[in-house]
Amino acid sequence: MRLAPEGLNIRDIDPWDALYIARDKGKIVNVTIVRTRQVNGQGLTWETSFGDQENLFEIVGLIPESESGLPDGISMNWFRNQSVAAKVKGIDRRNNIVALSRREVVEENLSRLLDQLEESERLYALIRAARPAGIVVDIGGGVLIDIPRKKINLSRAVPIEVQYTPGQLAKVEVTGIDKTSKRIDVAIIDPWQPNEFARGEMVTGKIVQTVDNVAFVQVRPGLVGIAPYPKSEHMGIGDTASYQVRKYDADGRVLHLVRWDDERIRGRRGQRARRIRKEASSPE
Repeated sequence: MRLAPEGLNIRDIDPWDALYIARDKGKIVNVTIVRTRQVNGQGLTWETSFGDQENLFEIVGLIPESESGLPDGISMNWFRNQSVAAKVKGIDRRNNIVALSRREVVEENLSRLLDQLEESERLYALIRAARPAGIVVDIGGGVLIDIPRKKINLSRAVPIEVQYTPGQLAKVEVTGIDKTSKRIDVAIIDPWQPNEFARGEMVTGKIVQTVDNVAFVQVRPGLVGIAPYPKSEHMGIGDTASYQVRKYDADGRVLHLVRWDDERIRGRRGQRARRIRKEASSPE
């Protein structure tokens, strides 16, 4: 039996055995989509990697469009750098190529969900893609649902791709199940209702976009407010901070915030205390 260097498993330096086992036993492997390309004139194909260690051996996984398991109308180009589950269908060790199928995994998981889910059930879905026409969510096991823009309650004046970004979780409700056509419909639960934020309340938000002196701050996926963004601001896109609510209007999709700065607040409180003491000590 071949020995691995001390501190390593043999699979860390030779992933081929694991891939052969996955092929022979129908096991699922997780891969990362590197790019979409044309392969030998056979149409669009996902090129995938198998993880950091396997990349050292330059093993390339290939998932052709026919095996992508994507519903009609969903582009392969939207999934770069995202992880997907697949089955190994073939191995070309001489050329370091592994043929994969995501379609089989999705079909199996769709059958499970059709049996398990019920209408009006609520669950968390993973946002896979966002574009002006709507968003694509994964409701489990790679089963993707395309939700059109008209069915999403959006924050005012904020691009949809800023409000919903790939990798986030959003809460959805099952609105329809058709076992005959193997179709599941879901809708994004309105993030503005029934959440009520009172003036002065503290919230945590992440800056998702800045325009001039305004920052768009995401409190949760789909709920984005605006806050002053002075030129002296030391925070940028992706940074998280505490904010204080100045105005909240769920029906109008309006949330106005101001960043909570402990030092600034202490300074204001100190000024107010000194003013009160001065007024109290002044002769009448």
